Amino acid sequence: MSLITKSNESDSQEARTGNEPDDGSSSSDFQEQLREEQAVSAAVLRDKVESRSYGRISLTILATLGVVHALYFARAVFIPVALAIVLFFLLAPLVRFLTRVSHLPESLSAAIVVLSLSFTIGFASYVLAAPVSDWLSSAPATFRKAEQKLRFIIDPVDKIDQASSQVSEIAAGKEKDDVVKVSIQQPPVTSYLLSSTVNFLAGVTITVVLVYLLLAMGHRTLNSVVELVPTLENKRGLVTMIRNVEHGISRYLMTITAINIGLGIIIATAMWLLGLPDPILLGIMAATLNFIPFIGAFIGAGVTFLIGIVYLNTPAEALLGPLLYIVINTLEGNVFTPMILGHSMKLNPALVFICIIFWGWAWGVGGILLAVPLIGMVKISCDHFKSLQPVARILSG
Repeated sequence: MSLITKSNESDSQEARTGNEPDDGSSSSDFQEQLREEQAVSAAVLRDKVESRSYGRISLTILATLGVVHALYFARAVFIPVALAIVLFFLLAPLVRFLTRVSHLPESLSAAIVVLSLSFTIGFASYVLAAPVSDWLSSAPATFRKAEQKLRFIIDPVDKIDQASSQVSEIAAGKEKDDVVKVSIQQPPVTSYLLSSTVNFLAGVTITVVLVYLLLAMGHRTLNSVVELVPTLENKRGLVTMIRNVEHGISRYLMTITAINIGLGIIIATAMWLLGLPDPILLGIMAATLNFIPFIGAFIGAGVTFLIGIVYLNTPAEALLGPLLYIVINTLEGNVFTPMILGHSMKLNPALVFICIIFWGWAWGVGGILLAVPLIGMVKISCDHFKSLQPVARILSG
């Protein structure tokens, strides 16, 4: 009986031993299964990360398109606001100086500065209104005279245009008599001028009021921001940083404004020596167009050439005016401005040109004039933040 029991126990033990898997094979299978699960998890995680990155890129593109859309269709509001911000940085040192010297309240000093600037611009516009209206009224006659003197250049171009139009007519064939021509009627000129005048006056009002509020409330706004900072050391650092940014932007805007005024005086003197009419207007035009790099110099040279071809005797004399214009602008842009501002305020010419094109498309003439001051302000602001200094280096070229 005991022998039967022992044999049964040995048989059951052998059966259990035969049913149990080998330890080496089981561990390898488990590791392989674990690697497969990890690979699947990594693939799923990678897909999630890629989908999230694509989602962020898509949201960024949509947000950018939304901002561009808003800038374009709300330019009647954004142009006065941008101009007011530029004027604030330009006039803030003058308001602080007047407050410190005369011990007047900041709001009263801001009112004096804004009213003085408005009166100066208004008086200058009144004085220049007659010459500008004469220019505009005589523009058709001036263009006709210039066309007559430049006939030796215009005639070959006209012949080419006539030949190309004839080829287009032959290729298209004659129009059928039963074709109905549709023309779009444009709004009257008077309504366009009225709406333009209303928009201009509204923009001027927004700019003047906003400039005054920024100048009058700037100190109190800064104090409110500083109160949010917890420690005294951080408060001092924030005030120093804001003042440095404001000082850098104000210095940049005042310097380029003074340079442009000096350029206008030099060009007006040169045009007066050449015998061209209205040299003061030409100087003002040169000072204004100098806010537009590259394009402004060629526009001014072209206008100078048209005036010279009409009022001077020979084409050689007419070419002397635009030649002097380009030479003076080149010396200013490549010698005097870098020497005065330093290489720290050097801007990337390609990015400046792209900004001029973009802001000109979005805001028209106002955007073209504000493009360089705005990109200069962005560059100075980025210089004072460590995280944004790579952006400043890109803008510097």
